[in-house]
Amino acid sequence: MPIFTQETYKQPRRAERLLDVTIRDFSGGWNVVDNDLNMKTKFAKLLQNLQLGEDGSIEVRQGTKLFSSLDGLTTGAVNCTYYNGHVIIVGEDGVVVKVDSAGNARVLFDNSVAEHLSGSPGPWSATAFASFAEFNGQLIICNGVNKPLIVSQNMTATYLNDPAVGTNAFTPIGKYVIAHDRYLIIAGNTDNPDRLFISSTDTSGVFVGDAGPNDAVNIDLGSRIPQGSANIKGLGRFRDKIMVAFENAILVGTLGAFDEEDHIPSFDDVIEEHGSLSHRVLSTIGEDMLFCDHVGVSSANKALFTGSVRSERLSQLIDPEIQKDVSRFTSTTELENRTFAVYNSIQQSYMLFIPNAGDSRQVTETRCFVYRRIRALKIDAWFEYNNWNWTSSCVSALKRVFFTKGTELFILGQEQDPLYKDREGSEEMFDDVTSFSDYTGWSPVASIANSGVSIPFTWELPWSDNKQRFLSKASRYINLDTDGNERFNVQMFVDNLYEDRTNFGESYIDETVFDDELGWDVEVLDPTLSMTFVGGDGPGYGSDEYGQYMGGGRPTRHEGLYAWTTKYKLFKLRLEGDAKGPLKFISITLAYQPGSIRR
Repeated sequence: MPIFTQETYKQPRRAERLLDVTIRDFSGGWNVVDNDLNMKTKFAKLLQNLQLGEDGSIEVRQGTKLFSSLDGLTTGAVNCTYYNGHVIIVGEDGVVVKVDSAGNARVLFDNSVAEHLSGSPGPWSATAFASFAEFNGQLIICNGVNKPLIVSQNMTATYLNDPAVGTNAFTPIGKYVIAHDRYLIIAGNTDNPDRLFISSTDTSGVFVGDAGPNDAVNIDLGSRIPQGSANIKGLGRFRDKIMVAFENAILVGTLGAFDEEDHIPSFDDVIEEHGSLSHRVLSTIGEDMLFCDHVGVSSANKALFTGSVRSERLSQLIDPEIQKDVSRFTSTTELENRTFAVYNSIQQSYMLFIPNAGDSRQVTETRCFVYRRIRALKIDAWFEYNNWNWTSSCVSALKRVFFTKGTELFILGQEQDPLYKDREGSEEMFDDVTSFSDYTGWSPVASIANSGVSIPFTWELPWSDNKQRFLSKASRYINLDTDGNERFNVQMFVDNLYEDRTNFGESYIDETVFDDELGWDVEVLDPTLSMTFVGGDGPGYGSDEYGQYMGGGRPTRHEGLYAWTTKYKLFKLRLEGDAKGPLKFISITLAYQPGSIRR
């Protein structure tokens, strides 16, 4: 047996191990319910103005561009729809405007048009709400204040009436209108808030009281509601069913059943604890109908074997954020008038818009909660669009999404026709390519080609321990796979150190503070590491022909190592920036050395 002396024995040295962790699964989307100490890295604590792409990456959302101005035609848009090659817009003053495919805006219905109608019936009154339905190739518009309008295919408007006698004496006034199964249905009458007005078969202007042949029927639904208000909040369609939404329930009905010559609609099913904020948040999407109530977003679909309509919550991961905005409203009427949704068919996304204040005079932003679901690609995620303040939206025959804001109509970019800045043609940035602190710009613009404001984005991942919670780690390098040419900032927080505790808030404009020497409570972050990068298609330092990348930004288009040195047990990443061009995140890789359990 050999004998080792002190001179011959040497303690073996531990080999340094450089490990790496790569984050490339972002399929979870936005999640505010789970604690970010327990969340998987496929979720994001913040995902603002970013979206989950079809290729699994995280990409900056599309921007918007001015499509038409309604100045001089109406005081401001209330709601809009697409009909017969035109965007139809109802204004706050009751004026109806049409905008053609070239962006030319003209009055469709106002006082002068009404005066030339038979009997000079007068114009629409000022209104805060409008709804639309297409029936037999014609467009019907309701506002809850005046008799409905009907727009023909030759783009002329008149009051909806019984075509046989030309009178609208029995045409009901209502806020909500929908076409379903050979019938036009109107609801939301002030005097009869629980009543459905169902037209005669295959006609839009014949209701109860009009001359025969007439199988129109009115039906009161209040006694069928098991709980909550009996006032109808909206109408929707789902397959062969009509869905009548209330505050805390949805009635499922069937039309077209007759007892001899009498139309007998049946409402034999009710979905409890699921209601709707507004008629405008109901969207029928293939095999589902999506809607939002005071809790969150739900869907109605058919059970596989029984065929009965069932409902399920879709927004559990972000419900607190929806509830936070909804709770700011003290008036159900304001909530009903100003919340809305649209379905973006190209992106396959349900877009829900809720203003950030209950008082319309205090609204600074209308948050957009986006739910994207593509089952074939296993995409099922939420994200948030902000820095918007739209009042209504619609989708064209070519599936282009339009928004209204005041007297302006905007179009949303898409992958085949991208827009990389917001409100192009309406606002522009300063000479140093910055805008105001709320990301608005100067208006009007001097140059449409150079107009628009940048899109601010934030992506914050949960805390992570590299599956070694007890061990300390020595961070060494960072690598990112990206597409696009925009700059962005990467921040790293360690060991639950997130906010700057030494910051006592912001002072007033005159640099004074409160009597206790504290200022306004403003969150100030305290990252351990921070570094600026340029997207994978960016030219890199000093190579851009316009010089906008001079002085900063490390290119991610090559495999060079960027030092990223700190020590941690837990880490959190946050990526943010102001995009004026394309940018897509494909993966993030960190290299580190594992250490002992002692920090």
